[in-house]
Amino acid sequence: MIIASGPYISGHFCNTVKDNDWLVIDAGGAAEFGLATSPELSGLNDIERIAEAACGRILTSGEHALGWLAEHLGDSPAARASALFKDKAAFRRQLEPLFPELYFAELSAAELKRYSPPADLYPFVIKPSIGFFSIGVHIVRDPGDWTSARERIAGEMAGAGRHFPEHVLSETRFLVESYIQGEEYAVDASYDGDGEPVVYNILHHRYASDDDVSDRLYVSSRQIIESLMPAALQFLRDVNREREIRHFPLHAEFRRAPGGRLVPIEINPLRFGGWCTTGDFAHYAWGLNTYAHYMNGIKPEWEKVFDGRGDRQYSLVVLDNSTGIPSGRIASFDYESLLQRFSRPLHLSRMNFREFPLFGFLFLETADRSSAELDWILSSDLREFVQARP
Repeated sequence: MIIASGPYISGHFCNTVKDNDWLVIDAGGAAEFGLATSPELSGLNDIERIAEAACGRILTSGEHALGWLAEHLGDSPAARASALFKDKAAFRRQLEPLFPELYFAELSAAELKRYSPPADLYPFVIKPSIGFFSIGVHIVRDPGDWTSARERIAGEMAGAGRHFPEHVLSETRFLVESYIQGEEYAVDASYDGDGEPVVYNILHHRYASDDDVSDRLYVSSRQIIESLMPAALQFLRDVNREREIRHFPLHAEFRRAPGGRLVPIEINPLRFGGWCTTGDFAHYAWGLNTYAHYMNGIKPEWEKVFDGRGDRQYSLVVLDNSTGIPSGRIASFDYESLLQRFSRPLHLSRMNFREFPLFGFLFLETADRSSAELDWILSSDLREFVQARP
């Protein structure tokens, strides 16, 4: 069953759902993308019928669908597992036996104003307990940065609260936690009917600097996937050691410690990358339909996937509004000029940048890991493509 919702659903996601004739629940705003509630499930008072459909595989189009799941199927195994993963503080408590060295503390908005970090905690990370798209996430490196970090968070949360409901982004609860050293990776995976993990996608999350927390650039290649695969599978087995979570898709983010161990940042439930990003990425980069693989119980045949692509690297670029220009003052964005900066664009998904703080998502193929065009987009503020109103 698909639980679909706005504010954005990609064409690839919609086409996959329609081509496979999967049952759909419109959790709000999905009909405008062509995914109305299936006639068989149109009577929302028939919770037993919906619950029966939900006993199989559930996939959501994004974070906003989780509110519907909690309201209508809150006692289901999928909803319970989803609540555990979505709440970052609850997730840290669950994993504390595996990672006892990681410090964390959950604070209310009022407590955050009074919080005095322990001297030995620096550097640390502050973020919403329930969050999305790195909004409100900051690395605090020394006591002098703490006051300004709290002020920046307050401003960011006030602005983002207009776009995202509480079950997607919390403005009242925050998590302070140890800063995890190492390179960061994103993994799309699921648990199968036996509770065993299946990995569909692995991307290296590149940053422009040590203080960068943006989602601008994710890169994948055969080497990245093969080098991370054993550790990713082992971690996901450790998380589900009782094998109670079954038929459950997820998007996990890790840092790889110097010794090679994967340390979790977060796990996002019942979806792959937010706003159909990494799910679509697998399609455009690897020719792999991860939505269909999960829903139909198919495991990737990686040797076939890599055939003809072994010397390539593929990238997902999140075109966030880093211009410093408020969306209300932006008259246009020159997408064509942007595309000309890259050797092989695969696909561009344009977003309503007047409604949301990003211009779109770009999928690329490049020849080698040191590609200059990737270094450029990683640090670009995109101002050269914006025409602003006076």
